[in-house]
Amino acid sequence: MRKSTIIGAVLVGGIALAGCTPAEYDSDQPPAPGTPPADAPKMAGQASTGHGSTGESGAAAQLLSNRQQVLALAELAATKATSPQAKEVAAELQQSATEQVTELKQLAGGATGQAPEADAALSALSGAAFDAQWKQKVLSLVGQAPTLAQGDAELSELATELTTEQQEITAKLNAVA
Repeated sequence: MRKSTIIGAVLVGGIALAGCTPAEYDSDQPPAPGTPPADAPKMAGQASTGHGSTGESGAAAQLLSNRQQVLALAELAATKATSPQAKEVAAELQQSATEQVTELKQLAGGATGQAPEADAALSALSGAAFDAQWKQKVLSLVGQAPTLAQGDAELSELATELTTEQQEITAKLNAVA
């Protein structure tokens, strides 16, 4: 299982658990260990008004991973894609993702992250099969990027850039046979 998939699942689980509150009715069961007190929502609201950058650096780290995956796919397509349009999109993505990775490494507090290895299943493909799978993977990653950047003040400018990139890349990739 990919590291980014595991991290995503853990984050989703954490977000789901963060929304859990104690039951508002009497129960003969004792509260589970670590159950927040009844006034936890008020306390959580107070805590979230702090000026910490944990969430911001977390968003930058997630986006960094996304952009590194896009970069790895772009580099792979430079040698394996057969469609001229796919090669053109790969070259554009390679340039933009390289710049974004550099910027995100700075925003993520110098974290370099693990550069993802090329997808083995995708690497094994060739011709039209490679192009089709590559296209789907790129569309998925490019579609996730703006969402990862939204809501983070440090990434607001990049979020706008990624939304524009998503629209352009999607249009170009949909033209790829």
